[in-house]
Amino acid sequence: MDESYIDDTPNAFLYQRIMDRYPKSAIGCFIISEDWDEQALLELKKESEAWFLVGLQIDNSEFEHLNIIEGIIRCQPDEVKDVTELLDVNAASTIIGIDVVDIKSLFECGNLFQFIQASATGESESDLIKVTTHKLVNQLSTARHTKGLFIGMESVQSLLMEAFAYVADAVEGFLSNIGESIYYRSSMTDELNIFHLKAIYALA
Repeated sequence: MDESYIDDTPNAFLYQRIMDRYPKSAIGCFIISEDWDEQALLELKKESEAWFLVGLQIDNSEFEHLNIIEGIIRCQPDEVKDVTELLDVNAASTIIGIDVVDIKSLFECGNLFQFIQASATGESESDLIKVTTHKLVNQLSTARHTKGLFIGMESVQSLLMEAFAYVADAVEGFLSNIGESIYYRSSMTDELNIFHLKAIYALA
């Protein structure tokens, strides 16, 4: 294969019922309230060649959990893009990275998940990391006994190991008996003077 070729196929992609075609992706995300049924999801999985499907619940609509769906993530309507980008582990990553196999392992921790996020702005990177981590840990108060957690860290430059250790120690010190079911990912953003933490955790 020509070494200049770069596969820009996303690992996670948001599919909509109104689309004429479903481009290839390993993780097929769909918004539950768009009237997906089992047959439509089977077609989506086949056409997109998705390894597994993840439903995004942006309202209180009821949805029967189908075996074809790996899991359901609760999030706000304006967080759909953030969830999809977090699951797209194929995107440019820094020293802390995971793959689709890890994401699949996360979804083996449960069927229903919650998305949360926190961020801070400022000049001092260490202050940004401390403030953002504190905000995220506060939001994890209902997840103390979760069976699975995935945290994505975003900064303008490659994250130092010390920064990663600070976030990991704070999160793991707060949670109980979760062990190896915590997954981390670090990626870069073009936003200056900001630090993001985005997380998905299994609801007990």
